[in-house]
Amino acid sequence: MNPRTAHPNAGIPGARRRLAVAASVGLALLALLDAWACPRLPRWFERWPVADSGFTPWESLAPGVDYARASLTHPRLMKCHAIRIDLTHPNARVKVAGDPDGVGGMTARWATSFLRRHGLVVAINATPFQPDVILPGRTVRPTGLVVKDAEQVSAPAANLDALVLEAGGTPRFQRSQRIEPGVFEVAGGFVVTLENGVNRGEAGLVDAVTSVGLSADRRWMFWLVVDGRQSGYSEGARGKDAADLMTTLGASDAMLFDGGGSSTLVARGGWAGARVLNRPRSPVISGLQRPVACVLGVRP
Repeated sequence: MNPRTAHPNAGIPGARRRLAVAASVGLALLALLDAWACPRLPRWFERWPVADSGFTPWESLAPGVDYARASLTHPRLMKCHAIRIDLTHPNARVKVAGDPDGVGGMTARWATSFLRRHGLVVAINATPFQPDVILPGRTVRPTGLVVKDAEQVSAPAANLDALVLEAGGTPRFQRSQRIEPGVFEVAGGFVVTLENGVNRGEAGLVDAVTSVGLSADRRWMFWLVVDGRQSGYSEGARGKDAADLMTTLGASDAMLFDGGGSSTLVARGGWAGARVLNRPRSPVISGLQRPVACVLGVRP
């Protein structure tokens, strides 16, 4: 074609395609940064307390919210992260954070995204869901009951248990999920593993676990994440192991929430406004989060 007679807009479609590709790549990179929260050094750069020395002293992350961790070799290699929440503190309100689609589903997001979007100071993954997703933005369906701001989001699962937060903020575990009047928040999970100090956890599969516990006087709520299936770093825990760890932290009752690749604990801070405290199990990049349906969070 003679350049003198070519149409003046002939090159625009190709330029638009290149611009669209560049924008897509840029958005993907931003999503990865959002998921990672900050560049994670290889795990052998991490500094842990002496193995089997127990949990470290509680360190304050925010008013009413403390953090501790432990490196264990018995009953197997486990890297453990724990949060303690003072439920009597006026700036430590626990709530369910998620983005319902209005028809029983929720938009999957990174835990760090939920933390920033909902103004949380710390958050942990909560209700299991289907299907597993790699990137955020897709609609997923919670496996069990979720109630957010007194509005039911999903249907209960009769064979699973739940954490119930009443309007006054009093927490309790509910055996067999069901709708009850006066309930403000519900995060459905799997099953109760610790009940009145009795370990009811099963010796099932070893994997990453997420557990939530309560002290006998209901002053303290405990969160626990044990990283799993990362050879040479942290093999993971069984339900009964998680219950034992909860007892060590001071809980009398506890239950399991979604685990495996979903197990994620995040806190406010870092250059991105959020940081991942544990090292999630990811087939893509060590420490990369999996998008989840919802989280439990503390909002001041």
